[in-house]
Parts: sequence; structure tokens; C-alpha cells
Amino acid sequence: MAGARARVVAGVVVSVAAHLGVRLPPLTLLSRWGSPAVVDVVESEAWPGLPGVVHQGLLDAAARRSGGVFYTPPALTRTVVAWALAGLAVDRPVVGDPAVGGGAFLLAAAEALVSPERSRTEVVAESLVGVDIDPVAVAVTEAVLALWCGGGAVPRLAVGDALALDEEEWPDQPDVVVGNPPFLSQLGRDTARGRGQAEALRRRFGPAGVGYVDTAALFLVLAAHLVRPGGAVALVLPESFLATRDARAARTAVLAEATLEALWFPAAGVFHPAAVRVCVPVLRRSGPRVGPLRLWRDVPPRLMGDSIVDADELAARSTWSHLLVAGTGVPDCELGGQGLLGEWCQVRADFRRQYYGVVPFLVDDPAGELGHDGRFAPLVTSGLIDPAVCHWGRRPTRHHRCAWLAPRVDLARLEAESDLGPWARDRLVPKVVVATQTRVVEAAVDVDGRWLPSTPLISVVAPPGRLWHAAAVLLSPPVTAWALRHWGGTSLAPGGLKLSAAQVRAIPTPRPGPDWDVAAMAVADATRATGDDERRLSLLVAARASTRAYGLDDPAVVSWWESRLPGRR
Repeated sequence: MAGARARVVAGVVVSVAAHLGVRLPPLTLLSRWGSPAVVDVVESEAWPGLPGVVHQGLLDAAARRSGGVFYTPPALTRTVVAWALAGLAVDRPVVGDPAVGGGAFLLAAAEALVSPERSRTEVVAESLVGVDIDPVAVAVTEAVLALWCGGGAVPRLAVGDALALDEEEWPDQPDVVVGNPPFLSQLGRDTARGRGQAEALRRRFGPAGVGYVDTAALFLVLAAHLVRPGGAVALVLPESFLATRDARAARTAVLAEATLEALWFPAAGVFHPAAVRVCVPVLRRSGPRVGPLRLWRDVPPRLMGDSIVDADELAARSTWSHLLVAGTGVPDCELGGQGLLGEWCQVRADFRRQYYGVVPFLVDDPAGELGHDGRFAPLVTSGLIDPAVCHWGRRPTRHHRCAWLAPRVDLARLEAESDLGPWARDRLVPKVVVATQTRVVEAAVDVDGRWLPSTPLISVVAPPGRLWHAAAVLLSPPVTAWALRHWGGTSLAPGGLKLSAAQVRAIPTPRPGPDWDVAAMAVADATRATGDDERRLSLLVAARASTRAYGLDDPAVVSWWESRLPGRR
């Protein structure tokens, strides 16, 4: 608490001193107590915004997580506002923020709109509107903008949940909507919606409000509908908005109202300490359905290129992952072939019930004393899987917040004391296991069916004699490139893959032929290899053959894939 009070004192002292024209050394004053965001704001002399920074900094960690409250740095707010205001056919646009927080975006908009012909007081009184569910945040935003204009006016703000307000309850209809709405993942206990709120959002937003869609995506749907025709929307969203299944209806709803003009991927870590990667879509209400899309990366923004995008075609896509990986070097591999992996393999995923259910029956066997009679099955986790190899017993792992050297599941007790016996028997068959949160599709073959997969491993059971062919598909370089372009953006790691069972089923397979056969035999050789160098050489043989099997005899694809492989251990 003492640190929080110190931040308040520091913020007030610097703000008042700056208002009086007295310069203080902000780093000396704030580096002892303040966050990097506070120091950045003071160094850039955006002193009116300090009350907002201090307000958000005083929230404890739990409140920030549950409310999705994280300060937006000026480098982002100014860029987002500039893009949103560009190209408007309105002389004095109204700028709205549906979740004002500490007022960072409205302050950036005020700075952009002031001119020799327009005073600060006029800008605040006429052009700034906003909403926030937190009355303290609304009061802080009023104070920030009143301080900026010397007390001549306050913005038109309302206290309330923007997702629940009717349009007429807004202070004014905006020409531009900007902001950083709360990121509230529905898979987290602290941020999941209650049943009543979920039903209210379903009634208001229809299919876009159903399922596990992040609340931030609904703010974008709201903004695209709320903004005036010809106006622009630019919101900071979680990068996963572009790729998750549950956000698909929201992406479709947005494109029914607006067209995508630009997409920005700021550098990782910009929202310290929140471990989240973000994107900024810039949309035009009632814009042309076919037009240029500009892709930007990093801070300051670096243009990656332009492309022509058809809004109707984009709306029909299951994800926008191809935009996420554009300009990152991921090869554009269209997989010509015959059928899908799920048409001839059984692909199975496990869930929390299995993850927690095995915990009472785990034993550690670092000496290898329990594996002789098959009563104690090795529990294999994602962290133990690399391409064509399982490191069980050679690499420590974690399960249920505990470290294990060689975890096994007591199958006799599992059968006798739980209802997971049928599940275990179903998994203890020859199979390919697929790891998640990886830079390439990482798969290893359980030839004898001895491994019990730990959630979130995916099990792929192939017909007799086809196990190595299934593994060759999963370890093929074009498959990783194709998967990133279709489903990239949901992994916790930048540029990683987090595949579901349904997505693994949807992987196209090559046409039968000698190249696929060679790839399968090379994967078998890699699995039997006794060292990393030998295994890597066999994997590269399989990679080249499988790439040819897909009709893509391109060494660059294999080189790209090889550069992403896990390093030698």
C-alpha cells in the first residue's frame, strides 16, 4: 500500500509541477515507485494523462485481471488515433471510446484534433465522448481532459457497460471509435461471464455473442455498428481474435458493417506486465467491399505490404490467420492431395477430466523399476514430445504443478478406483501423439501403444500398416506452413501452433505414391535413431520426400521448417 501511495504522490507532484511550468526530473522521482508506463508518459511530457496511469496502477493484480484493465502506452494510442482519423470526410469529427479507462485514447484524440482554428476547450466540449462501466475511470478521464484544456470543459461521458447500452444512451454518435476494450477470456475463472450476462449478450449480439468469444471482440462488433457511415473504427484486440473458432461469428458480424483497411501487430511485450499479444484492426463503416489492406508490424509501425482484400471472401474464411502470418516468411503452401487425415485416422483429444483424473494414481519411477509388466503406463506430456521422439524418462516434466522425472500411472488402481479405465484402454494402442504450443507440428510415434497421453496431447490412431504414413503427414513442412496460415494465432508462444483435434482431422493428405512411402520410412528411421544428429538427418529426408508428395518440390519450404525445429539438446 505504501508503494501505491508513493505512486499517487509522485504522479500528482509531477502533474502539478508541469502545470505550473516547473520541470522535475521524472526518472529520479518515478523510477523508485512507478511502472515503466508511468516513466514513459512523464518522459514524453504527456503529463495530463498521469492521473489515468496512476488510477490503473493502483488497482491490485486480481482487479486488473478480472477487469482486463491495462494501461495503453502513448506510442499505441497516438498511432491508433491517427489511423482512425485519416481519410475522414468530416471537419470536426466526434471521437468515441467504449471503455475509456484512464482516458489515454481520448487524450490522444484531443491532441490530434486541436489546431490554430480550434481551441482545446472546443475539442473537449464538442468532439470527445465515451463510456466506462467504472465510475472512477469516468471521473479520472474527465479530470485528465479538464486538466489538458485548462479546466474550460469536460468531455461527454457516461457510466455504464457499453455492451449493454442502447445507441441513444450514448452521449453522441461517433464518427470514429478508438480504444482498448477489456480482454476477458471466457476460459479463465476470473474473467468468464456469468450466466445472466452471457444470455444478455446472446440476445443483443446473436451468434457473435455465443460461446467462448473474448469480450473484446464484442466491443469491435459494437463499434462497427455504432460508428457513423464513412467513419472508422480502430480498437486494440487480443491477437487470438483473428484465429479462434468462437470469434468467427464476431469477425463475420464486423465485416457485415465495415471493411478492413489496415491491420497492425505491435511488438510483443507492449502491454507489460500483461503477457498478451495484440493486434489493431482499422475498419471503415460502409467502405468498398474490395480494396487495399495495409499490414503493419512493430512499434513504431513498419509497413509489411499491401494486398487487395475482398470483404465477402474474408468473411467466409474460418480464420484470418493468413493475415497474421503475412510478411513473416511462412510459405504459402496449398496442399493438393487426396482426402483428409481424419477420413482414415481416428483423432482424439482429452480434457480436464482426464488431466486431473490421473493425478491420484501417479508414481515417479526414475530408476525404471515399474515398467516390466505393463501395470504402470508412462504418462507422456506435451513437453516430452519433439519431432519423432519422446523424451520420457530422459527429460523431467511437470504435471498438475508438480515436477516428475519419470511419471507413471498405476493402471490397476486407475481401473479399480476411478471410471477412467475405459479411457486408458482406448489410449493404450499404437498411435501418433501430437504436441501443442509448438513452432512446427511436433509428433512422435508410440509403436507399441504403451504411452498414456496427458492433456493436451492429441492421439492419432491409424489403420494397421499406416502409422508411419500418418506421422509423415504431421511432420511434413508444408503441413506446418498450411496450419499456420489457417490456424496461427491461438498459441501462447509467438508464431506457434495450438491445434485442436478437429483441426488435425482437417489436414489434407498427399496422394499415395513413392514419395509418401519414403517419408514414412524416414520417420521410422528418425524414431529409431540413437542421437540427435542421426534423428535430424532422417527427419530432413522425410521432410523433403513429404514435400514432394504434396507436389511442392521447393527446398525453401524445407529450409524454413528446419529453422523452426527444436534445437539440439
